[in-house]
Amino acid sequence: MKKRILNFLVTSILLVNISFCQKIVPVFQEPRHNPVLFNKYLRVIEAQIENGDSSLFHVHAVPSAFVFLTDVVYDNQVLNQGWTKMTSKKGQSWYSSFSSGPSTHRVAAPGDGRIHAYDVEILGKWAIVDRPDWKPMALDTIFVSDKCVGYRLELSSKNPTFSFSGRGPTVAILVSGEFVQISQPDTRVEIGIEETDYGYIRPGYGCTIQLKEGEKASLVLFEVR
Repeated sequence: MKKRILNFLVTSILLVNISFCQKIVPVFQEPRHNPVLFNKYLRVIEAQIENGDSSLFHVHAVPSAFVFLTDVVYDNQVLNQGWTKMTSKKGQSWYSSFSSGPSTHRVAAPGDGRIHAYDVEILGKWAIVDRPDWKPMALDTIFVSDKCVGYRLELSSKNPTFSFSGRGPTVAILVSGEFVQISQPDTRVEIGIEETDYGYIRPGYGCTIQLKEGEKASLVLFEVR
């Protein structure tokens, strides 16, 4: 009995030490979270973890919009707590201000599964002054905050385009669909994105998002206010 208790105590101490020795980094420095775009308004981070791999403990401290691109049951561990099971759905999106404090955690993919997500950190405001008459775009809104707005855009062969202008910096992520084109003629920028790709839409200029291949496409847009 004493030997079992001793083994349990030794194991517990080792686990605690491992937790404390784990390197803790900002999310954009975590090896499986890859920054793919950075400017004065936002930072786009693409996270990919698969086949039983796990991230380091990392810190979310900046107001952020998130979208999952896979259906997966994965493990999540908040610092100094145990592992818990989490479920993500493809297209699941939300916003967190982290106003009550940073969040430090790590995640692990199942042995036969994959976590794929985008974390869009909101680094600055686009509007110089508050605009009381501001309204969201004429799309389904996922969330509306003082820093960012999330939208869902559905394109089909019957409604293949969506156009807008005069909006804030926007990230468009193709959750499902074959191929979509994002055009901003005034900037001479034309971007083609496939499923799980993202495109950056420059603020203020006119923009058209068009279904180019396939029967339909579903996108999530995050606009900086």
